[in-house]
Amino acid sequence: MITFEEATIIVNNHLISKGSETVLLSEASSRVMAEPVKADRDTPPFNKSAVDGYACRASDLGEKLLLLENIAAGYEPKVTISEGTCSKIMTGAMLPAGADIVVMVEDCEFDGKYVSFMGKGPKDNICLRGEDIREGEEVIPSGTLLRPQHIAVLAAFGVAKVKVAERINIGILSTGDEIIEPEMSPSAVQIRNSNGWQLYAQALSAGANANYLGIARDTKESLYSTLSNAVKQNDAIIITGGVSMGDFDYVPGILEEMGFKILFNKVAVQPGKPSTFAVRKASDGSCEKVIFALPGNPVSCFIQFELLVRPWIVASSGGDSRGLWTELPAETEYSRRNTGRLAFIPVIINSNGTFTPVRYNGSAHIAALTDATGIAAIPLGKATIEAGEKTRIFILP
Repeated sequence: MITFEEATIIVNNHLISKGSETVLLSEASSRVMAEPVKADRDTPPFNKSAVDGYACRASDLGEKLLLLENIAAGYEPKVTISEGTCSKIMTGAMLPAGADIVVMVEDCEFDGKYVSFMGKGPKDNICLRGEDIREGEEVIPSGTLLRPQHIAVLAAFGVAKVKVAERINIGILSTGDEIIEPEMSPSAVQIRNSNGWQLYAQALSAGANANYLGIARDTKESLYSTLSNAVKQNDAIIITGGVSMGDFDYVPGILEEMGFKILFNKVAVQPGKPSTFAVRKASDGSCEKVIFALPGNPVSCFIQFELLVRPWIVASSGGDSRGLWTELPAETEYSRRNTGRLAFIPVIINSNGTFTPVRYNGSAHIAALTDATGIAAIPLGKATIEAGEKTRIFILP
């Protein structure tokens, strides 16, 4: 049995790199940037108004000002502001030459020809050219996992086609005679396949291509046949179930028969102790195929994907998975009885920057995950986390 830290090092030392490809901006979400993007213009690209109001000279604020024109966003001013004049201007519109202040419309009175300033001590309400980003400045570095906010930046700087890392192809395989598909009615001894579809969704959200492989039965022949075909079509396989100490848990032996080397099959964590990681190398020594075999208990399966598999997918795509962790203080005291392993518990990250453990009855308590927004790491040997004590938190996407 190895520590969680040792397991993460082993996993991250066996990445699969597939090169890059160019996709349309509409297809770039949840992909990893394969090259940096630089600004093609200043932002803002011109001095502009931050409010609806009147553009004028600050030195003229005590006078009645002659209105020259209305300036809408998307149109260039036609006249220059001079002594005793102003122009009405909309939010985001280009500031006319000669103006050095914009007075909010609610602080002014207009009599049909002249504008009078009624407020006191106004701000200039001007956004200066390039104050946000300068032309040529890097705005998105290589290795960034693209979220909606990144897509907006790409669009703003004219990037209609995006160079991204190729997706990792991941097969999702559930095992067990007791498992049935969600649309089926279970008998008293059957359960629906929540793990398989959970892993499918997790793999997609991590930026991989997910391929659902169904359910393999608890026979060596069924598992071997399904895995043999799956390995040919995928870069990695995630198996759920079939890796503990049960009489019908055939997965470890089958992996070895297929040429995989099992690098670990027990991790000193709770939940997720029987997590297994195996690799098969190409003739040049590079990592060719990877298999993650995760426990069948739903919470164990979910947490070990997030802590071991998601960072592997991100890193294999050229991204940086270190930012998935942070430290937050506990909202209330948390205690546990079993301190013999590093524990991972689902938590809620509160709006005040603290965390609170969710109601959690063990690794089969699937409903505990629905409210969770993070996973807290409770160190080996530690029985109590005091209120206010900082703890490492994995932030769920």
